[in-house]
Amino acid sequence: MVYPDLQVVERALAAVEALRASAIEHEQRNRHLIDAVHPKHRAGATNLLHYLAVRQQDIRELQRQLASLGLSSLGRLERCALASLDAVRGALDALARRPVVRPPGESPTTFASGGALLEEHARALLGEGRQGRTTRVMVTLPGDARKGELKRLLEGGMDVARINCAKEDAGAWAGLIERLREAGRETGVRCKVLCDIAGPNPRVSKIDGDPARITLSEPGERPWLWLCKDVKRARPSAGSTGAGEVLALGCTIPEVVDDLRPGHRVFYDDGRLGGTVKLVTEGAALVEVDFARQGSVKLKPGKGLNFPDTELGIPSLTPKDLEDLGFIARHADMVGLSFVRSPSDVERIQAELGAREAAHLGIVLKIETTPGFARFPRLLLTAMRSENVGVMLARGDMAVEMGFMRLAEVQEELLWLCEAALVPAIWATQVLESLNKTGVPTRGEVTDAAMSSRAECVMLNQGENIVATVTFVVDVLRRMHEHQDKKRALMRSLGVSRLD
Repeated sequence: MVYPDLQVVERALAAVEALRASAIEHEQRNRHLIDAVHPKHRAGATNLLHYLAVRQQDIRELQRQLASLGLSSLGRLERCALASLDAVRGALDALARRPVVRPPGESPTTFASGGALLEEHARALLGEGRQGRTTRVMVTLPGDARKGELKRLLEGGMDVARINCAKEDAGAWAGLIERLREAGRETGVRCKVLCDIAGPNPRVSKIDGDPARITLSEPGERPWLWLCKDVKRARPSAGSTGAGEVLALGCTIPEVVDDLRPGHRVFYDDGRLGGTVKLVTEGAALVEVDFARQGSVKLKPGKGLNFPDTELGIPSLTPKDLEDLGFIARHADMVGLSFVRSPSDVERIQAELGAREAAHLGIVLKIETTPGFARFPRLLLTAMRSENVGVMLARGDMAVEMGFMRLAEVQEELLWLCEAALVPAIWATQVLESLNKTGVPTRGEVTDAAMSSRAECVMLNQGENIVATVTFVVDVLRRMHEHQDKKRALMRSLGVSRLD
């Protein structure tokens, strides 16, 4: 018999008790946040606060101690933070031969109830799902999608239809939803509808200069751009700064230029080109270009602009968004809140839905900006005041705003926090994009599709091979369902384990 080192046990016990005390204190200090959420989210909000308290500390040494004792290393405490601490504490008490004393404070979730509540919330927001997989499939649909294709998508495994309100108009969306409902009746498959509002999405409006191409040539020689509120009016004042004759770009949301400061980064077209603000004049900002994909990028109106370092003082809902909300309130099951940056953005959409007697609609927070990620716990708790809530990991914009090097850890952290709050997550952006466009997947995107099984839903964009792509991802999800539950590996029997 090998007996544990009692000094290790005592140190681990002290550390676990301190973590538990911090979790209870964090809950009590933020009780007003818990009281504000919808009753169905009280357990999730409380568990989230417990989890946040634990994750504010570095517990890697404690994890090593627990592993050496053959105990849980607290690596899967998302759904039941306090219950996990209590289970480990009880085991340590037994190893230390101490009497078990019931600590103060009740755990809001158990190992069983946490998962059950998360799935209950996913069903309410995203639909019942299908046999053999817990991850739903969402598909972005064009307004002219025909009923025959919609039927094949439903039969193939589509659970949620997404409409991008930045494209087309209410007439096209209404026709699409009508055909979708008809296809659902004929196939016997119910399908939820998500409408994404466009949000304040800055884009290039006009380009003044010829040719409209930026090329990085010799090392140390970097081109310049003027980003202007009004290209025609800004150019005279821009010319006096000594930068010479350079391309001038207009912005569809001119107010953005007022918020720029020297040192702020600016990205064009999902990061195909990037630069840094060097000078701000009245109505314009001078940007030094320091990156261009493949060395040269042609500039076009309509392409998106990202400002990861800039606190944009623009409304979260545009006049177009407010108009679109009238349609969404009548026809959709949930609304996607694009470019959410602060709790006030969430409160605004909740108020607007309430004014349209549509407070029952689900709200999906699209996390795609640096401020949105930095404030994510507050955003989540604010959204949980509504009955049905979800989070979309818009990984394309996140990669541009926060850098591709950080994307892996950022998407992990968002998945953990969603699970701790018992809120369903949607894995989005360019999933199986090559398969969808060319009919052949890449190795990397198959692995990415397998990763999506850790979310409650995966989103596919429209494409020529979308029916085949839905079939493919459904097969991947069913296989992964037998191997993985969030971070937890499931040990079904393996055919490859046999030696014959």
